Amino acid sequence: YNSEITYEYRAYVDGLKIKLGQASLSIKKPGNIDGVNVYHLNFNVKTSRIGDTIYKIRNNIDVWLNQKNFNVVKQNKIIKEARKNKTSNTIIKGNIGNTNGKEYIVKNNVFDPYSLILILSKFNIPQNTSMEFNIIDAGKSRTIEIKNLGFRTVRTPYGRHKGYTLSPISNGKALLKNKGDLEVTYASINGDLVPVKILIKLGGGVLQLKLKKIRG
Repeated sequence: YNSEITYEYRAYVDGLKIKLGQASLSIKKPGNIDGVNVYHLNFNVKTSRIGDTIYKIRNNIDVWLNQKNFNVVKQNKIIKEARKNKTSNTIIKGNIGNTNGKEYIVKNNVFDPYSLILILSKFNIPQNTSMEFNIIDAGKSRTIEIKNLGFRTVRTPYGRHKGYTLSPISNGKALLKNKGDLEVTYASINGDLVPVKILIKLGGGVLQLKLKKIRG
């Protein structure tokens, strides 16, 4: 994550062929926050004029992760979905979190839900097995279970590649239940594991992102 790169996506209503807009997932220049070396990730979703009439989205999320363990160090989030408009700024120091001036206790080993899009592939989750992750998102904590649903051939703008899907599960079944839940399909492109398809649970339904282009 020391090299800058951007993944660009087309956004659709899941299950339909209605294009809503575009999204991007970027790795920015690494940095240092209070003596901690961090990776900087940005996730941006914006609907088009047509998409605005269905469900307007203007989301911009910046996350800084500890380079040693991918744990959250800082989150800056601007969430604008339909009539909802929420800004949050979070800092995590040890087991103390602070979101918009409010302090609280956090568990050990906490992750940002959107950063999971990039870092999940770094964890060894064998096919048909699962792993739990502690999540912190704008001051709200929860634990999710992620399962490797298996391998298949995936169509991408760069040809067909072998890929696999990681999805949250409930009672053993894949399910996008909570807002912010993500299902990610990865494929190996030029030797790199790339998130080629993403499903995101939003307040108004499920958004599907399909890889359009890789820049960087």
